[in-house]
Amino acid sequence: MTTESTLPDKPVLSKIWILEDHQIFAKQLRRLIDGEENMECSYHFSSPDEFFEKLRYTTDCPDVLLLDLGLPRMDGLEVLVKVRKELPDLKVLILSSFDDRERVYRAICNGASGYLLKTADPDEIIHGIQEVIHGAAALSSAIATMILTGFSKHGPVEEFEPLTAREEEVLKSLVKGFTKKEIADELSISAHTVDMHLRSVYRKLHVRSQTEAVSKALRQGIV
Repeated sequence: MTTESTLPDKPVLSKIWILEDHQIFAKQLRRLIDGEENMECSYHFSSPDEFFEKLRYTTDCPDVLLLDLGLPRMDGLEVLVKVRKELPDLKVLILSSFDDRERVYRAICNGASGYLLKTADPDEIIHGIQEVIHGAAALSSAIATMILTGFSKHGPVEEFEPLTAREEEVLKSLVKGFTKKEIADELSISAHTVDMHLRSVYRKLHVRSQTEAVSKALRQGIV
């Protein structure tokens, strides 16, 4: 009579990719991730060009992308927007030294699964990655406090005249950091028409500039 021996199941490894141009920090981060039972750092990229080139020729996509915002040749927020278009199901966790409100809000509004500061201790970073893997959001305590303070400081959400569908599209593109020409190309309309919609958006939001429009849209959750 023979008895079958049962081996313990191997843990499922979540694939983590890193897009970070600081080589020493990336190396430390990769070592930290590879030390976990259920995670592996498959690739590290120093530039957006390297990252998108790899995406173009692989079907083995990551579960989580750790994304820095201060990158060469393409801003991290631009990378985020492009990634969300090409891989809408990919979870992107921002890991950055930038802690200003506008960058944080734009990252969250453009689909980031969380926002951690590079000053976070290793346990917080690993915990944040685990949270994102399991579908939760990950925020450094300083970032969470800033967001809550920002909401409370500005009081109740203002009532605005409703934006048209096209005005919302123009405003969303503005929040993503597109120029007027890029908005015109994206929506297949003329630059003059973009200006016309922006004037209407400014009037309805009670603002006078693109920066004010973006700031109010992010604070009030308009788009």
